[in-house]
Amino acid sequence: MTVKSMAPVPVSDEDVPLVTLSDPQLSLDELVLTDQSITALREILNEQRHASRLAAYGLRPRSKLLLAGPSGTGKTRTAEALAYALGIPLLKVRLSAVVSSYLGQTARHLERILAYSESGRWVVSFDEIDMFAGEREDSDHGEMRRVSTVLLQQLEEYKADNLVIATTNHGTSLDAAMWRRFDEVLTYRHPTQAQISALLEIKLRRFPYKVNKEQVSRSLSGMSHAEIEAVCLDVMRKSVLAGAKSIRTEDIVESAATRKKRYKEAGKSQG
Repeated sequence: MTVKSMAPVPVSDEDVPLVTLSDPQLSLDELVLTDQSITALREILNEQRHASRLAAYGLRPRSKLLLAGPSGTGKTRTAEALAYALGIPLLKVRLSAVVSSYLGQTARHLERILAYSESGRWVVSFDEIDMFAGEREDSDHGEMRRVSTVLLQQLEEYKADNLVIATTNHGTSLDAAMWRRFDEVLTYRHPTQAQISALLEIKLRRFPYKVNKEQVSRSLSGMSHAEIEAVCLDVMRKSVLAGAKSIRTEDIVESAATRKKRYKEAGKSQG
């Protein structure tokens, strides 16, 4: 798949691109999520692929998804995997460029992004939507209240045949009206012991390993999907450079302990 855009990507008032376009490389089979989430995602893909059949009965596929949960649990990767499954590019909103300190600019940026997204077929991804869609009554910042209102209106009126996926690490901070704009809400959590084992099989599949899965899973408990992947990469790099023939239990346990120590020292809570 090659990313093609019929028109230049929208830019901010400072002439900075507001979105990035990319070819997705990750399949849904590479994600380790709950059975409930996987079932919902496959149903949504089926609806997207048979939109014309639904239209014959006056129905539309679910197209606005909210993914809520801790950082590193697979929300952003889910957007990429859905784009990969549909064979379309991923259009990712650059929040650093969208949010402006100048009155009115942030709202204008959002309007440009959603108007542009209607010109093509892709998965549109808004990461950390709570940045400008938090509880309006709890904020005394007039500009962000205006942004929240504009975003609500834009989502309500959005009719393009695209999947719009928003993620948040802080679902409880979202305005109640924002939740109602989404057709489906999926909750993401840190992996269970069984999911950790499945994640290890995926991440270590290219390297020989023989480990005590129960012991390894315990050592990785409390870590996010992304953190576990980082541990696996650490171990594989060390094994290659040491000329080891396979990965051992103690290799993963030691790497996990080291990572947890670093996270704790940096002020990141575990669990």
